[in-house]
Amino acid sequence: MASIADFVKIPKIDSCKHLSTGLRYSSFTQWANFLLPEFSENTRHFAGTEEDLALRAQISEYTEDRIGSSHDMLLLFCHSISESVSENVTFLNGTINVDFVSKCKNATEFLDVVKSSSEKYSDKLKLRPFLGIDTDKENNMPLATMLLESGLFAGIELYGRTYAENPEKFLTIFKTARKMDLSSRICCLGFRGLKNREEIFELIENLCPTHLMNPNIAINNDALKIFKDGKIYPEVVKIAKDKNLQIEFSPAPILSGKKEQEKKLILREFVENDIPFSLCSEDMLYLNKSISEFAADLCNAGVFSIEEMTKIIQK
Repeated sequence: MASIADFVKIPKIDSCKHLSTGLRYSSFTQWANFLLPEFSENTRHFAGTEEDLALRAQISEYTEDRIGSSHDMLLLFCHSISESVSENVTFLNGTINVDFVSKCKNATEFLDVVKSSSEKYSDKLKLRPFLGIDTDKENNMPLATMLLESGLFAGIELYGRTYAENPEKFLTIFKTARKMDLSSRICCLGFRGLKNREEIFELIENLCPTHLMNPNIAINNDALKIFKDGKIYPEVVKIAKDKNLQIEFSPAPILSGKKEQEKKLILREFVENDIPFSLCSEDMLYLNKSISEFAADLCNAGVFSIEEMTKIIQK
């Protein structure tokens, strides 16, 4: 039986945390100085459901209303980073949404917040800032590209549901990321509307991301032919290796439902097929699990041994 303590003591990597929602509810209320109406730390919705999206939209609205200055923003991000420090994360990829520029006087002030966030705990962990782009909102892509070219960001993260419908809108910023030798992540919620595996492959070919986060939508859709009878399809393994993709999983309740145990084993399949694989906390405010808690859960579900998991979270 694995315990959380088995993993808290280990210096580890968190491959993706959203710094605006990467804190426990207790830390959020301390920062906000109010309680979220009808919010429960123990209620988690399946990624992409109407309930999940409604909750995220509601919290985003409260958060944006609470931020009155760049200092408020910095304090929020520091709460998230300190949560990582407390569980001995020494390498953190932290995403900051481009929409937060609107809470600053100008782009320079926004970049100052990013820089200060990186420096605040530099003696305890290395923070690699990612520029987040929510494709379900109207975004100023020239602004996002300009911010990326500042040199402060280690990569970009594309999330939301609409990028798969209009990937050409994001080609320029992905090309900029490649030109600068930066990472690029897409959250697989955008796969939700795709009809077949070939459409996923085409999207990957066009955008050329370096990371895929939470490919749960594809895994749970048997028609997409990603995973069957405990094995990843060879074609999926091939494109992952050809494109040198890194797969990231968060504690989101993404592998439940029909054949739950079989689908949990897909995490092990990535490792056994030598596909780069990592764990991330993503949104602690919604998911209420640290990397150490997630690691213990996977061990106790029989997916990995403690020794195997220790190697995974240290990579």
